[in-house]
Order: sequence, then C-alpha cells, then structure tokens
Amino acid sequence: MDINEELRRLKQLLENYEELVADNMDDGSYVARGNGFCDVKYSEDFIEGRIADIKQRIAELETDK
Repeated sequence: MDINEELRRLKQLLENYEELVADNMDDGSYVARGNGFCDVKYSEDFIEGRIADIKQRIAELETDK
C-alpha cells in the first residue's frame, strides 16, 4: 500500500470516528460503514484516543511524502 492509499484510508477512518462523536452515541448506537468500519458502544475516551492516534499517524505520513 502506498502512502496516498494509506492516507485516504486513515482519513476515512478519522471521519468515521469524528462522526461518532458528533452523533453523541446513545446506549443503543451501532454504526456500520461500507469501508469495513464497524463500531458498537465504545467509550468517548476510547474514541477520542483513536482520533488522536489516527491524526498523529496522518501527520507522520504527510511529513514523509
């Protein structure tokens, strides 16, 4: 996988996690995406941690370009 493909994948994943935060997940929330992303009831801390990790990885890849 080249850097551009990985960046696209990570940006889509980031968008999915940010959408979860924006939707203020309810107890019964369930999100399934066509790009292989599936999420059920993770804590906000977990989601925010994943967002931070993904943003860091995107920044690393963009500096490596």
